[in-house]
Amino acid sequence: MNFELGSYQPADREAYLGLLREAWGERTMSGAEFDWWFGGNPAGSVISVARMDGHVVGAAAHSLIRMMIAGEERTVSFSLHAVTHPSARGRGIFAELERRNEREAAERGATVALTFPNDLTASVFLGRLGWTEIGRLRVWARPLLAKTSGPADTARFDHLDDAAARWPNHVVRDAQHLNWRFIDSPRGYRTVRSPDGYAVVGQTRYRGIETAVLADVVGGTRELVRRAVSIATGRLMIALPAPEQRATFLSLGFVPAPYTLRLLGKAPAGKLNADPAKWRFTLGDTDFF
Repeated sequence: MNFELGSYQPADREAYLGLLREAWGERTMSGAEFDWWFGGNPAGSVISVARMDGHVVGAAAHSLIRMMIAGEERTVSFSLHAVTHPSARGRGIFAELERRNEREAAERGATVALTFPNDLTASVFLGRLGWTEIGRLRVWARPLLAKTSGPADTARFDHLDDAAARWPNHVVRDAQHLNWRFIDSPRGYRTVRSPDGYAVVGQTRYRGIETAVLADVVGGTRELVRRAVSIATGRLMIALPAPEQRATFLSLGFVPAPYTLRLLGKAPAGKLNADPAKWRFTLGDTDFF
């Protein structure tokens, strides 16, 4: 191993961002997004870097998130934003960065690690790193009519302990998390609300198409989804409905898309529940939507 691993330092910011830009081009996160995601996360983050000859040639992160697991609140770490410079690939840098992050996340209380990997990293997670595939989550989509979006709802979430308390294993959706994840985000999410829930709409380029993202929806699903569609812009809208929501989404013009998110997990200090029915995620639970 002719590289050195270490903890991320503020002086590494531009190098990390540069690696991400080189890897992802226009799809990369901005500096403002980087600072919000890693500096603003109320549960904290773990970031490691790899150096060769004093230069950062690789970086990877885990975001710590509070989740309800089997009815108890736990700290979970999400592995994300791993990148290696082309000149340093083939040396096992990603695997070593990931092992380091897993250890530090566990030391900080994470009992489970999760990730939505790409095709390149999935084989490393499942092979050398000993992760387990929980399932593949089907994305749904519907076309949108061209229109001008109305003003954003920027009000903060207040007085919420966990809006999704009745869900199976899920991210705790309290005011602290929702305000960080959506209201404080530089990505420009927009919300619609009702007395018993809310929906959040984001924007992305999905396979080259301007696409609205139903990032989150909790509560009175049909009316909230209908309202979310009404404020969405782009040619397409995507969502990640739970099995019991699919009839409602179908009635609102959504159909299964030819795209899935792979969900992998690992429980360093216990047993991982690999039944996909025991987990609930929305697109806003990922780092890339």
